[in-house]
Amino acid sequence: MPIAARGGVRKPKPRFVVTAAPSKSARKTIRDGLIAYNREQAGRPPPWKALAVLLKDGRGRVIGGALGHSFWGWAYIELLWLPAEQRGKGHGSKLMKLAEAEARKRGCVGMVLNTASFQAPGFYPKLGFTVYAQIDDFPPGHKNFYLMKRLDPPHAKGG
Repeated sequence: MPIAARGGVRKPKPRFVVTAAPSKSARKTIRDGLIAYNREQAGRPPPWKALAVLLKDGRGRVIGGALGHSFWGWAYIELLWLPAEQRGKGHGSKLMKLAEAEARKRGCVGMVLNTASFQAPGFYPKLGFTVYAQIDDFPPGHKNFYLMKRLDPPHAKGG
């Protein structure tokens, strides 16, 4: 409710609320506001598009793979996982090469991902990725690495 002030009505001051359970309405307000701002600054992006490269067993069941998406001309690999018995056989490299081929097909200018020090930080540089950021103690006692790889041509458009 507005507060009366000399010469008119004064709006109440904003207040801060910390919560672990924001409402759907709150999430929508923030998401829609950021999307509108981003469009003002960078134009309308191509649609967000899921990307999956799956490793299946002889029966067609998924036993591992890479999941991510492409957006604003970059492919983001969110998850890469193989069961222990499938590691060391070149499957991880093949998954990433297929993801890269799909990113190129989509016109992406690069790929980005992150990995922890107890996961596979030495794997990705062998595929041409470079570390552009590192966070120590994330999780505590470990490091988190953020890696990227530029794809040719450097100014392609797509998503």
